[in-house]
Amino acid sequence: MSEHDDGRVIQTAHLSEYFHHAVQSAAGRRHLNADSATLHYLASLLCQYARSEQVFDYDDQRTQLRPLALLYGEALEAPSNGARRLWLQRLGDLALFVGGMFAGQLSRRFRDLDYCVAMGGNAYSYLEQTATRPGEQAQAIVFGELADQFGRFVDVVAIVTGRPPSAHLDA
Repeated sequence: MSEHDDGRVIQTAHLSEYFHHAVQSAAGRRHLNADSATLHYLASLLCQYARSEQVFDYDDQRTQLRPLALLYGEALEAPSNGARRLWLQRLGDLALFVGGMFAGQLSRRFRDLDYCVAMGGNAYSYLEQTATRPGEQAQAIVFGELADQFGRFVDVVAIVTGRPPSAHLDA
């Protein structure tokens, strides 16, 4: 939910349309001039993460948030560049989502919002810099914009999910 929903249940026929509108509106409120492809990526991410099994991992017979450092470790140990890119995209996406959703009350695994911003921004930066295939190059602009303004995109996620944007991330 976003602030303008006043805590009411949102009724929508298409979750993707809701998130597209909410992301556009939040970006406008934060005066974030972002490429439409980047805003579409963010709306799609929020739509995907509306399902808890997309956010949480099931490990040791319980559901939990996977620590960003472990995702980074998986990326370092990846057997191929493609697998490394997938792990780093997961890391960036999760850091963006968690940073926005839990900015004021990050769990022990995400103690510091600056940690999320650094991990996520660096993951997206790597994805931008290593884009070599035609499909990857098309996403390089999106990943570059997410990397360069990661904190501002965290604020957009916070607004869309009804949390106050982080005051120390304002730029």
